[in-house]
Amino acid sequence: VLLLLSDSTYAELPGYTPSERVVGEALDQIMANAPGRVIITTFASLVSRIQQVIDAAAKHQRRVFVVGRAMSDTVRMALELGYLKAPNGILGRIDELRNMPHNKIVFIATGSQGEPTSGLVRMANRDHRHVSIVPGDTVIISASPIPGNESLVNRTVDSLLKQGAQVYYDKVAQ
Repeated sequence: VLLLLSDSTYAELPGYTPSERVVGEALDQIMANAPGRVIITTFASLVSRIQQVIDAAAKHQRRVFVVGRAMSDTVRMALELGYLKAPNGILGRIDELRNMPHNKIVFIATGSQGEPTSGLVRMANRDHRHVSIVPGDTVIISASPIPGNESLVNRTVDSLLKQGAQVYYDKVAQ
């Protein structure tokens, strides 16, 4: 006897999910046109998305700064194991931010589900030690809210918009 157990968020909705190529092209396009810093949030475990961010940043001569413990741990391990490839010098340390032009910065952070202690939510709440939202920032929430997390994500988006960030998320990116 074989038993298959599976989980698929929003499986009951008609339609399909676009390919990762479409997501990568959207990240590239947004990064190419963003006037200031780009802040991208996704699941820390989505290593392929992290690679897409690194690739787009390299293409547009931006440096990548990793924010959030889970994201930092994942990036470090994925680099060590060869699952992520990053050109020399593209990954930066937070202490290098001070003198960098905003149009050369990309943050990749935790918080795509509005988790209260995540990097993006701390930024949105003006509670992050190193990063404050400034007008001209572009935020990409690169994950659909898991059912039940919609209000947390909406609260985060509202706070980011009030601080002058342009925010791309599932409701406007379609």
